[in-house]
Amino acid sequence: MRKLTLCVIVLFLSLYISAQVKVTDTNLVLFDGYLYGNIIEKPELECNNIYKREGVFTFSYRFFDKNGKELFFYINKDGSWDFIDVNRAKDNVVKDFQFKILDDNMNYSEPKYYQTGISYIINKKNLNYDMTGLIENEKNIWLHPPREFLFQILELNPYPYIKYPLEIGHRWSWKLRIGSAWGDKRWKQWKGIVEFNYKYSIVDKKTIKTKLGDLTCFVIESEAISVLGKTKLTSYFNSKYGFVKLDYTNIDNSKLEIVLQGVTFPMFKVF
Repeated sequence: MRKLTLCVIVLFLSLYISAQVKVTDTNLVLFDGYLYGNIIEKPELECNNIYKREGVFTFSYRFFDKNGKELFFYINKDGSWDFIDVNRAKDNVVKDFQFKILDDNMNYSEPKYYQTGISYIINKKNLNYDMTGLIENEKNIWLHPPREFLFQILELNPYPYIKYPLEIGHRWSWKLRIGSAWGDKRWKQWKGIVEFNYKYSIVDKKTIKTKLGDLTCFVIESEAISVLGKTKLTSYFNSKYGFVKLDYTNIDNSKLEIVLQGVTFPMFKVF
């Protein structure tokens, strides 16, 4: 039932977004004055320069509850999940996940806007995973975070999103309405649909150490504000690998850090 409810909400938001589309003279589409999206006629090579088709990005994560205790989570046989101490051993404990760019698109109504299809592989013992999407073009890069199991909490946070030009001091914003199906008693529950307002700002450029080497990244501070409270995201964006580190402050003041560990493509491999 929960899966069905989430699918209905995603469909509703998809229809809402497509109804707000405006065509611009850049051969892109503009959603409600905020997000530039891809259209079918735009050459593919001018869009996906970082998140290329069939690429697989592997991420690790660290979660700290509001009291600062570090936890993993595990998946039960019925598809539910629970927290577990990081030092305890148990079947189907999730310690990392993969983000795969698909050959398929998520298509909407006219004009012919699409999101590049992506999937998050979180439960490695059950590879039936949901399809969602990202947008990449010369104006901006925007993507859905993982939103299954523990990562459902990220629906209440700013999405990973950068807008060109990449310059310190550049600011932008957008908004989204989110339904109660994304709530959970472990962090926050509500009734109805709540509007979230997002603000982003490029605040720094620094080199950080990663499994892929020392990477120069733009640092983007962002926040989401609603009647439910405030959440934050500090994202580190590299021009070759995209979002390599995401530091979230969640709606219950817990913390979630997501870090890129490796990237593979069909014909070559990068570490």
